[in-house]
Amino acid sequence: MLDHTRGHTAFALPNPVRPWKLSREGPGRYLDGRPFVSGWWWLEGPMVQTGSLASVSLPKGSWQAITTLQATDPEGDPLAYGILGEEAMKFFSVDPVTGVVALRQPLDRETKSEMQVEFTVRDQQELVTGTVNIQIGDVNDNAPSFYGQPYTLQIPEDTTVGRSVFTVNATDPDQGTGGSVLFSFQPPSDVFAIDGARGIVTLIKALDYERTASYQLTINATDQDKRKPLSRLANLAISITDVQDMDPIFTNLPYSTNIRENEPVGKVVRKIVAIDQDLGRPRPIAYKIISGNTNHVFALDFINGDLTVNGQLDRENPLYSAGFTLTVEATEMKDDRTLSDASVRTTFTVLLIDENDNAPKFNSSEYRVTITELAQVGFALPLFIQAEDKDEVSVVCSGPQLKMFCLI
Repeated sequence: MLDHTRGHTAFALPNPVRPWKLSREGPGRYLDGRPFVSGWWWLEGPMVQTGSLASVSLPKGSWQAITTLQATDPEGDPLAYGILGEEAMKFFSVDPVTGVVALRQPLDRETKSEMQVEFTVRDQQELVTGTVNIQIGDVNDNAPSFYGQPYTLQIPEDTTVGRSVFTVNATDPDQGTGGSVLFSFQPPSDVFAIDGARGIVTLIKALDYERTASYQLTINATDQDKRKPLSRLANLAISITDVQDMDPIFTNLPYSTNIRENEPVGKVVRKIVAIDQDLGRPRPIAYKIISGNTNHVFALDFINGDLTVNGQLDRENPLYSAGFTLTVEATEMKDDRTLSDASVRTTFTVLLIDENDNAPKFNSSEYRVTITELAQVGFALPLFIQAEDKDEVSVVCSGPQLKMFCLI
């Protein structure tokens, strides 16, 4: 504490000290109860003043000289300045000749905001001490700090738009605007928003797991210091969990095939495949024939989708000759293997390829006709011979008697 009363500079001491010489008269008492005169006094050496503790404010992190101690000695003896205490000497130094007080290392208000330092001055005979209360001022030297990292969360894809999904927490130990934190996304997101003051993350656009299964967002926390704002970044990883919201689909459409009419029972005609479009945890598919399976001549495996021959195929059967148009359904199964409401249908065309498995048949078992022996070559007999074959083949008549006749 600097006091220029009477041209002297003195320390402020916490308690009166019994003087050896007095500079003026006045009532008072010693600590042991005997009267004394308060005021300016000296102990055969440096002049001091009784009173309250001195108070000095220092900027945080300062390295420069912060003050100069001054004292006088009535006898004119040389004075030496000093400092007491291990902690005080760690941070402060005093030039013993000039009394200049300087910092040895930067101060940190967030570690310790106030210190009491005891300075000394001595002449050849006596030592005088004075305690100074030093308050550390704040500067914005701390960036905001995030709590609870890493930030990861999972939300279902059917989360309602407008719902809060996460809260970011960050604090800044600095005071004033330097300790006030605002949040933002860098770069901004078109799916999520963050409340600048509270750090609440909100969904602003509908999610679709099949389109985007995860998001990597960068959160910026910035203090509001006007001269030198500081900021820190943190990553927010959001995983989207799949919800069963899509029907299955068939692959390799359209389905159609040709098979021979004499294929044996159990022959695999075609494998039908459908998949769950919900890719996060796709469900198994169950298959069945809905319609078009005349006389149940085909079977469709419930689990693996194999379409097989299940009966005698005969292209000559009028019910089969035009082929088959099967309606097939694929349904997603739940975890308990029961059928869900998610299903899809398609048609499957099967055409039969003819096999020559039928002999021709004449329209009569015997043909009779009478002609004159004078009939000329080229004479058309009053006879109509017809043969029919159910197979898709040409019918040719032959025989030894046809050397004399021909069929038209």
